[in-house]
Amino acid sequence: LLYKPIDRVTRSTLVLHDLLKHTPTDHPDYPLLQDALRISQNFLSSINEDIDPRRTAVTTPKGEVRQRGG
Repeated sequence: LLYKPIDRVTRSTLVLHDLLKHTPTDHPDYPLLQDALRISQNFLSSINEDIDPRRTAVTTPKGEVRQRGG
């Protein structure tokens, strides 16, 4: 709980992915895990799409603005 909120979502997504990988497909919770993982991944994708490109830009010593690689 001491992580930043987005870190918790990212970690939860990874846990859901691992949990789904080790859950038998005939288990009653399997479809619920699939839905939870899909929702979590969609949320993370929407955050990535909403990032302002200017926030990831850096200014070089010559004053050029370049996008940071990720």
